[in-house]
Amino acid sequence: NIKDKLYKDFWPASLHVIGKDILRFHAIYWPAFLLAANIMPPLRVFSHGWILSGDEKMSKSKGNILNPIEIINQYGIDELRYYLMKEVSHGSDGSISLKNLENCINSDLANNYGNLCQRIFTFIKNNCDGKVSKTKNLSNSDHKLIKETSLLTKNLRELMENQKLNSYIKSVIDISFLTNKYINDEEPWKHKKENLEKMNNILYLSLEQIAKISILLSPIIPNKASKVLDALNINKDSRNLDFLEGKNLFNNHININNLEILFKKITI
Repeated sequence: NIKDKLYKDFWPASLHVIGKDILRFHAIYWPAFLLAANIMPPLRVFSHGWILSGDEKMSKSKGNILNPIEIINQYGIDELRYYLMKEVSHGSDGSISLKNLENCINSDLANNYGNLCQRIFTFIKNNCDGKVSKTKNLSNSDHKLIKETSLLTKNLRELMENQKLNSYIKSVIDISFLTNKYINDEEPWKHKKENLEKMNNILYLSLEQIAKISILLSPIIPNKASKVLDALNINKDSRNLDFLEGKNLFNNHININNLEILFKKITI
């Protein structure tokens, strides 16, 4: 029946994530109960730490609790997810504050990833009628961007499989930094009149980078990443990690849709 099929498809769990204060029950007693019932225990148990307010565990009695609903309403759910994944190392305790949240939103999301998306989409809409193409005549700078991105993505699967999510995010956001620098150095706007092929190659590679970054960030900021991938016309079946093995995300042409501002910079 359907229950047996679901059980066989999803059990034993490859990873069981629990809080460190209930580790003994889930790592000793519960597996023993399962084995006694001839049921395989989870293949791995991973214990995460506490989210601290200052240097103390959040507690109602201490009155140091940060209300997640209030934070989401003020800053956004993707923004909070990103901050927690980046700032709190899985397996350790992590201290959070609203000031650090605001700094993180500004530096990583608004000024980096969000700015990258906005500047490229706006330029292509205003100057290329929403369409760019790539040729085989890539420059040394183009090849350098591709190579350096490949180096940054090399260990991402290993980081994910070992729950090193903050290191994973750092590598992905470094790709965004790298792409912003590439655009600043290559200045596609300067080639509009004299070298359209070069301009198109720069813009195409920039969109390709944005697509890779957005797919990699999808588990962390699913709502905002989905908006970018929708604007790139990448269907949901293609939003996977096949590009890490060399599969192309696009053919040699990309048509884009409008993209709204993703992240508002916070005045601190």
